Formats: sequence, structure tokens, C-alpha cells
Amino acid sequence: MSKQVKLSALPRTGAGKGEANRLRREGRVPAILYGHGVEPTPVSVDDRELFHALHGPAGRNALIALDVDGTTTLVVARDVQRHPVKRHMLHVDLLAVDQDQQIDIEVAVHLVGVDDLQRDGGYLNHVRHYVPIRVRPLDTPDFLEVSVAGMGIGDVKRLGDVASLLPAGAEIGDDADRVIVTINAPAGGGATEAAEEETAEEAAATDGDAAE
Repeated sequence: MSKQVKLSALPRTGAGKGEANRLRREGRVPAILYGHGVEPTPVSVDDRELFHALHGPAGRNALIALDVDGTTTLVVARDVQRHPVKRHMLHVDLLAVDQDQQIDIEVAVHLVGVDDLQRDGGYLNHVRHYVPIRVRPLDTPDFLEVSVAGMGIGDVKRLGDVASLLPAGAEIGDDADRVIVTINAPAGGGATEAAEEETAEEAAATDGDAAE
């Protein structure tokens, strides 16, 4: 399960692009703290500390114990904006959460058993790299290990198949029939129904990303 990562923030007194650019030159990332039990508050965080907080075992799902002037709030990062070329962080939303209430979050999928696939010429197509779940913040898993051992052409793993891997009380946050991984026939061997479905899903996801 995810462990809390400590991060300090400073209130922001200024506003506008000029203030944001000044903070970035000083190695800080402008942010907004909002959510459960707090008023929306402009803050800034050290860019290196934020990078390390979001690149631990839990990745972008890290639970952050955010300290602002001696007051600690449990938050998760949302809407991390990055420079389109240099990829450094330009702004981040810090969502305050209630440890006893479920939140919607996406958890990474780690495939295991790849070396134990059936050797019948099929190839593995990993469709969904993240699974949407609803879970209490402190129960959020760092990732889900999904076994593909023994799978062969035409076999499919869906969201519903990983429900048993979730912590007690957590639930899948999307249609249980959505495909996570499928074993497709080799080129020229005919696509399975699952392969056609996941191809359509990928196209839809690409369209969605382009619209953002």
C-alpha cells in the first residue's frame, strides 16, 4: 500500500504569470491546494521535492502529507502540467482528501508471467496500463500485478478479472468488461473479437487524449 510522502509548501502572495515565472526561476512549482476541509489556497512547492514525491513506488498516486505553515493535510496530485518540450512541471493541483472516504484513482498494471504464455504464435497486447478504481486513500495499492501465465490466442483479461486483487472495500471504477490485455493471433491469422474491441478502445482513448 502507498505510504505517505512528506512535502512542504509555502503560501503564494502574488498572482499572474509574472509571479508564476518568478517562482519557477527559483526552482519552485506553483500549485493550488483545494478539496476536503480546506479553502482553495495558492501555494508553491520545491520542484525537486515534488519530483521525488511523484516518482516513488506509488508514482503519481503518492499520498502526500503536505505541510503549509505547520498544518499538515493529506493530498494527492492532480492535473500536473508540464512544459511541452522540457517536460519539467509547471503547475500542479493538490487535492485534499478524507482518509475515510473513497476517491477515484488510476492504478498501474504490472504484467507478470509473461515468460509463461502459451507458445502458439500469438502476441501479447497490453491495452490498459492503468485501472480506474475507487478506494480509500490509505488503502491505495502502488500497482496491481496481473498474471498472464498460461494465456493463449483469443484469451482476454478484463477489468472484472482483477477485482479480487483490490483492497477490501475498493471497487473497479469502470465497465468490468473493458479489456486490459489480450493475446492476438499473428498477422494474417485473423483478429479475435477481443482484439477488435481493444483496438476500438485504443482509438477512443487516443481521441480523448487529443481533445484534452
